[in-house]
Amino acid sequence: MPSWTMTRRAIAAMACTGLVATVTVAAVTPASAADTGLGEPQSSASLTKPTTRTAPAAKGDSLVAGVVYRVSGLASISSGTAASQAASSVRATLAATGVKLAEGAHAVDGGASWSVDFAEPISAKAAASKLAAVEALPGVTDVEANHIATADANAPVNPSDPYLRENYQWNIWDYRDGTVEGLTFPKGGFSSHALSLWPATKGKSSVVVAVLDTGQTTHAQLTKATVAGYDFISSKASARDGSGRDSNPKDQGDWHTDEYGERVDSSWHGTHVAGIIAAAHDGKEGIGNAPGVRVQHVRVLGRDGGTSADIAAAITWASGGTVSGTSKNKTPAKVINLSLGGRHKCESFTQSAIDNARKRGAVVVVSAGNSNQSALNFSPASCNNVITVAATDVFGERASYSNYGSAVELAAPGGDANGYVASTWNSGRTTPGSATWGSMAGTSQAAPAVSAAAGLLASLGLSRSQIEKGIVKAVSTFPKYPSTPTWSCRSKCGSGYLDLQKVLAPKSRVTISGTAKVGSTLTAKSSFTGKITSRTYTWYRSGSVISGATSSTYRLKSADKGKTIKVKVTPKGSGSYLGITSTSASTSKVG
Repeated sequence: MPSWTMTRRAIAAMACTGLVATVTVAAVTPASAADTGLGEPQSSASLTKPTTRTAPAAKGDSLVAGVVYRVSGLASISSGTAASQAASSVRATLAATGVKLAEGAHAVDGGASWSVDFAEPISAKAAASKLAAVEALPGVTDVEANHIATADANAPVNPSDPYLRENYQWNIWDYRDGTVEGLTFPKGGFSSHALSLWPATKGKSSVVVAVLDTGQTTHAQLTKATVAGYDFISSKASARDGSGRDSNPKDQGDWHTDEYGERVDSSWHGTHVAGIIAAAHDGKEGIGNAPGVRVQHVRVLGRDGGTSADIAAAITWASGGTVSGTSKNKTPAKVINLSLGGRHKCESFTQSAIDNARKRGAVVVVSAGNSNQSALNFSPASCNNVITVAATDVFGERASYSNYGSAVELAAPGGDANGYVASTWNSGRTTPGSATWGSMAGTSQAAPAVSAAAGLLASLGLSRSQIEKGIVKAVSTFPKYPSTPTWSCRSKCGSGYLDLQKVLAPKSRVTISGTAKVGSTLTAKSSFTGKITSRTYTWYRSGSVISGATSSTYRLKSADKGKTIKVKVTPKGSGSYLGITSTSASTSKVG
């Protein structure tokens, strides 16, 4: 690739409206199913560096869909008279306050927590008196608002059939090089650098990443990667499928009418997020960061978004927990992706669902939000025990819409007008049409890059705890450009930007060459991914560490006779990195 000096063009104005957490870009219209191109690929000529940017307007408080409550004595009751009587009492109390209610009561977990929704969402201020009335009921505890959450991505742009080598998927690997304001553009750009880890793994089919989102549309690049999911939308009106919760996670379209009476087309957000994770590596179209893992669509977002209660129930189910009234998940997820959120604090029932999911071994990854504010003001970004992800642009700076702050663990490619993120999509304006490719930008696109990375680490055999600790180590330092210090992610976006070159993983198991005989020299041979600066060696004699044996070779001694020998190799890197050790098989007994 030729060298060049990058400059950036001014970013189109972005805005967030009302409760909607999606970034909408002016004058963007989805192309028809007949369109076959994304326009020109990202190149040096089409990128200009702005010195100022317009951030989105502040997002208002999240609307409240209803109440979530617990009743003393119901902790082990999933259904029956007690639960029914409690629901009737709560519904009667809410009705007496003058609010109209939606149908039924819905389990948030195995039966300890339940939700009753309003017929239409209301403001947090208006909901306060409703919650207080329920809280006053004898035996009722832990009454909370059931907030509305929406997807953290922008409107679709130019659906097409992109190719990685043409830089439509710069978020996975950027093939450009050169300088930006005197700073060297890193190899692979400010992408996830997923390709650097592929020699070790592209992901195992035994690893499932759950996508809690708008649901599933049919797409050839995802068909083989998809396992059975579930629809957790309890509202028939929001679900648009004629029923509440069921085993069909198909995306029915989240189109709606805005405050001006204009139709906002369906986003097919869940399909886009899933493709960033696991779109097939078959040479035909684009790819995912971890094409070997499996995706599980768990539908929680419908018309006007989704409720916190439904999302909490979906977290429980996806991780293998029990949710009253639903079937058991036969393929529990090791990673749960939540590219959604609302402007409110993390609810206790949401936190409980996350904590229990982690106890079952799941890593929970969430988007930071798209309001250019502290992520501490948003849920689930502000919840504990999650990996919260901010968004960067093609230059490694914080995207103008991205939330930030102490709640953020790291950043990943989310894109903006300088370069959107291309992934699997659908051509339908309202209901599903044909499969295609499209581009979006948002922390919704950043989170699945990290979820895919977590899936890759799980495929290497790392535990939930090891993945959580390792992800924040597999990062590079944010750049700091002289002309745009405001958008530097340093001190605002966690430990750094996701860089899978910083995962030093064995390409194959360490081997030992040489004859197992006293006086012979054994040699450890190893190969790792990523930027390795050195290796450390630990030799073992029948399971016990051999003192002083710390080089790549070991000369067998009389003390080794009749024993077996093996070696452990630990890769080292510079700066922040995740080193994964590899241990050889044992030799035959030394003669």
